[in-house]
Amino acid sequence: MTSADGKGPVVVKEGSDALLPCSLSTEENIEGKLFHWKKDGQKEVFLYDAGVHYNNGRPGQDEQFKGRVSHFQDGLKHRNASITIRNTKLADRGNYTCDFPRLQNQTFHIELDVGAAAEPSVTILDQIKDWALLQCLVRGASPMPKVEWKDSSGNMVPAHEPQVSQRGDGTYDVTLQAAVNKTDRFRCVVTQEEIYHQIYAETNVLLPPPPEND
Repeated sequence: MTSADGKGPVVVKEGSDALLPCSLSTEENIEGKLFHWKKDGQKEVFLYDAGVHYNNGRPGQDEQFKGRVSHFQDGLKHRNASITIRNTKLADRGNYTCDFPRLQNQTFHIELDVGAAAEPSVTILDQIKDWALLQCLVRGASPMPKVEWKDSSGNMVPAHEPQVSQRGDGTYDVTLQAAVNKTDRFRCVVTQEEIYHQIYAETNVLLPPPPEND
C-alpha cells in the first residue's frame, strides 16, 4: 500500500511522533469541509467537520487515539488534512485512510509502521583455554535488526548463523554467537536502518597469552 504522498509507508520509532500526510489538490480551503481518518477500516482516529473535531468536544474517537492525535489548523487553508499521532505504540501499526466523503468520496491510503528499537545484551557463554564463546541477544525488535560482532578495531568477527524467531506481535528475537581466540573488547552492533537506530553492547575477553616458542 502506498501513502498519500506516493513515497511508501510512514516508518517511525516507537515513542516518537508520526506524521500521516493527506492533502487535496482541487480545494483551496478545507476549513468548512469534512474529512475522516480511520485505522484498518474501523477504528476512529480523527474526524473534522467544519471546525468541530475530536479534540474540541465531538464524541466517537477510539480510546486508543484519545489525546494523541492533532491536525494542522493553519494548514486547512492550504488543503492540508494531515494528522500527527504522538508517542506512537506498536499497536498503532496498520493501514490508515483519510476520506473526504462529500468531495466525490476522495480517499487516501497511508501505511504506518512503528518500529521497536533493539536493545542488545551480551554474555560470555563459555571460555576454555584459548577461546571464548560470545552471545548477543536481541528481544522484541522491529523491523528485524542486523546483528554483527566486531572487535575493538571495528573489524568484523566471524559468527555463527543468527537464530531468528518472530513473535506474535510481529517483533523479532535474534541470537548471534561468535567464537573468539584473542584478548580484546568485543562489540555487538545492532542496526535498524528503517528507523535510523543503531546501538551496541560490549564485553571484555581476557585469554591467556599464547605459549612462547623455545
